[in-house]
Amino acid sequence: MTAMNRLERIDAPRGALARVLLAVAGVLLVTCASRAKDAGSAATDPGQALYNQGKFAEALPLLEKTAEHGKTGTLLYQIGFCKTTVPGATPDAKRTYWVEARPLLEKEIAAPGGATLDRLYYLTVISSDLGELEVKSRYARRAVDTIEKGPDPNHLTGDDWFRLGRLHDFLQESSEAEAAYRRAVSAFAKTPAANPSYEALSLVVVADLDYGAHHFKDAADGYTRALALVPSFQQVRPFRQGTALLAVGRYDEAAKAYALDRDEKTATESQYAADIARKAAAVGGVEKADADGTPIEGMPLEGLEDRCRRAGKEFRAAREKNSWKPGDQLPAEVAQFQKRFVSLMRERFMQTGEIQEFCLKEGIADLVRR
Repeated sequence: MTAMNRLERIDAPRGALARVLLAVAGVLLVTCASRAKDAGSAATDPGQALYNQGKFAEALPLLEKTAEHGKTGTLLYQIGFCKTTVPGATPDAKRTYWVEARPLLEKEIAAPGGATLDRLYYLTVISSDLGELEVKSRYARRAVDTIEKGPDPNHLTGDDWFRLGRLHDFLQESSEAEAAYRRAVSAFAKTPAANPSYEALSLVVVADLDYGAHHFKDAADGYTRALALVPSFQQVRPFRQGTALLAVGRYDEAAKAYALDRDEKTATESQYAADIARKAAAVGGVEKADADGTPIEGMPLEGLEDRCRRAGKEFRAAREKNSWKPGDQLPAEVAQFQKRFVSLMRERFMQTGEIQEFCLKEGIADLVRR
């Protein structure tokens, strides 16, 4: 079995990333504020300022008041989104406003200089929401061709690049989407977003891509940076963050991440993996090679599991010989066997994504769990 294949199965396969992004973006990205024709008013309009900061409940009455004096497509789009954030609201709460926004946006993009990335993106999202897939693709393609491939892509912001990534997702262009998301992260590093959620979401998308490619150091760093911007950011999945941290030897952080997992598909494995992380930390990390010099990473699974069984027996024997029980100080006579055991079990987990079933089958759960 190729390393991480089972991890990818139980924790959303990489092929499902576009579907995940569609759901996540419905929460966050559609809220990105207009920076083109409307950018000037945003600096002085308090409703726009609050909207840009992600304070939608506070922005809503001010945006509605502004609309009383004149409606624009962008304004109605934003009011519609704010309506969905009201407690008890359903996703359909935006529909009336978005239906009204569409002809205004179409009129605005027809004007000279009016086909901004923001308006084309809004039209793409509205068309997708209404199930008009061909129309959605047409607006997405126009935005990519005129903005990303336009005369001045170097001046695009982090918000712009993330939005272009989303548009490539709408067009099912995964390579182009990944490149845009990575440019978003780079742009945000130079100029942070007004609303840190946008930058955090960019970091999570790129971290998920790195996780899927087994670039665990980059993934772990991305998740950590996202949570530094927005603590308890729900788009960071604890199982993925914990596994990335476990893979690069950040054991204490891995255990803390796993402890936050409430996903019924992964929560139990997270509990076992957290204990592996704690036991690895207690013995100063894991071994790169087994006792006979064979490298542990990439070891064939059948042979690896046999070594796990033998290491478990030796670990148990050492605990019994030294009358050691959980809670006691770990003596060197036991630590050396614990280190070998967790080194092998960690590698098995990285290859299979599963610990509990193997532990129960082999009768070694008590050696793993606290």
